[in-house]
Order: sequence, then structure tokens, then C-alpha cells
Amino acid sequence: MPSRPFILVVAFAMSLSACASPSSVGALSDYWGVGFTSVTTRCGGGYRVYQKANEPKLLVRAYEVSEARRSFCEMYNGIQQNAGVTGVRHEEAATEYLAKISTLKSCRLVSGTEITALHSEFVYSCPTHPDSVIMVKG
Repeated sequence: MPSRPFILVVAFAMSLSACASPSSVGALSDYWGVGFTSVTTRCGGGYRVYQKANEPKLLVRAYEVSEARRSFCEMYNGIQQNAGVTGVRHEEAATEYLAKISTLKSCRLVSGTEITALHSEFVYSCPTHPDSVIMVKG
């Protein structure tokens, strides 16, 4: 039988899953119909990461139960959350996604916005490579 703290964490996470401000609805709807990639982080945190084609943005959606399990695991093991680059919830999942996708391995997160307790959007930047090389004889 699950311990009482675990049940409370699950109940809390599920109660937050419906929280969204009216301004965030547009951001979530921008990703409707976009395919996702599953990402797992430490302590079993499970996420879906959505990336629209030709845009340097990611939407990270946490699974309610695995988010609660991850929070409990980190609390139980004394793991401190790292503020990271953006300080936005679910940044670890966005970083894992960039590392997982071969074409994005050299990219880095620039900023992020928490849309709901279970949804965060991140902007990333990739290094630019010169299109052509100019050789000068001298």
C-alpha cells in the first residue's frame, strides 16, 4: 500500500493539472496536432516533448503520476532541484530532449515559461554555421 505522503503528492499534482490561465490556452493550442517524443529524467520523471517544425520552441508536458513520483523520489532522496538556465519547471526534460535528438545536440535552452503546473514552453538556440567560406589569397 502506498505511503500517505505519496498519496498526498499524487493528489496535489492531479489537482494542479487543470490549472491554466486564459492567456496560456493559446500557447497550448499552438501544439495541437504536433507529434511528441517521450523523455524520462532522473527519479523516473516522464514527459512528452512537442516540437513544431521550423521553430526553436519546445512544449514539455509532464505526466501527472510520474511527476508526483519524481517529486516524492527527489524529496525522499534529498535531491535538490537545480534552477538551471531558465529556472522554469520541467527544464530537465527539455535539456534531455535536446541531448536525445541528434540535430539538436549542440543547441541550448535560452528561456522558458511555465504555462501550467504540467506544461512549460522553452525557447532554444543553436549555433549558426557560416553558409560559405571566403578564402583570400594574399
